[in-house]
Amino acid sequence: MGIDILDLLKGVDLFSRLSDGQLKVIADVAQRRKYGKEENIIHEDDNSSSTFFLIATGEVKVYLSGSDGRETILAFLGPGDFFGEMSLIDGEPRSASVKVTTTSELVVIQRPDFIEKMRQFPDLAFSFLEEFSLRIRKANRQIGSLSTLTVFGRIAGTLINLAEERGVRTHISDDQMVTKIPNKPTQQQLAEMSGTTRETVSRVLNSLKKKGVIAIVGKDILILEELGLQDAPEIPE
Repeated sequence: MGIDILDLLKGVDLFSRLSDGQLKVIADVAQRRKYGKEENIIHEDDNSSSTFFLIATGEVKVYLSGSDGRETILAFLGPGDFFGEMSLIDGEPRSASVKVTTTSELVVIQRPDFIEKMRQFPDLAFSFLEEFSLRIRKANRQIGSLSTLTVFGRIAGTLINLAEERGVRTHISDDQMVTKIPNKPTQQQLAEMSGTTRETVSRVLNSLKKKGVIAIVGKDILILEELGLQDAPEIPE
């Protein structure tokens, strides 16, 4: 039977200002799509369609491809996250590629339908502007870190972003709280997110573990102490 689109919309911040009746109108123009692991959803510079995607289940990665074939991962997105909003608004080609990392189900809304609903429901347009602002601020931080921070700081910054996006505060003892990043990215993925190499990521993670700043338990990263970005040792790439 799959997901209930209306129930999904109710749990997404982007649609939180809308009434149940308004959400029903949006759900009526939405469709469900399933994607297999490693399946490409959109390609950078593609101008064949402008569709809004909302993740119901699974995970996708958003990335850029360099001329040398290397990927720069911009983000991992999971249930409740959305993408495709830039081309949705301006009708221009896609600015990044998106690929499924695990079997996923997405809700899609075509551009004409979404634009019509934003005109019909101004609160939706306002929420969209708020989300744009948040994403621009995050992009500015990422650009700044790549140009001003050491490689140690860039990797620490990537961990901080992951903690903000998917981290869960949890007790490891009666008097100690930590931030757990579940289902950690691979070292290669962390390298692609930080603009460095897998070997460098390995050295930085080992350094952080030795200092007692992080711990790796199974598929999770535990952040035990505050991660500093500026006052960090230089580690060669």
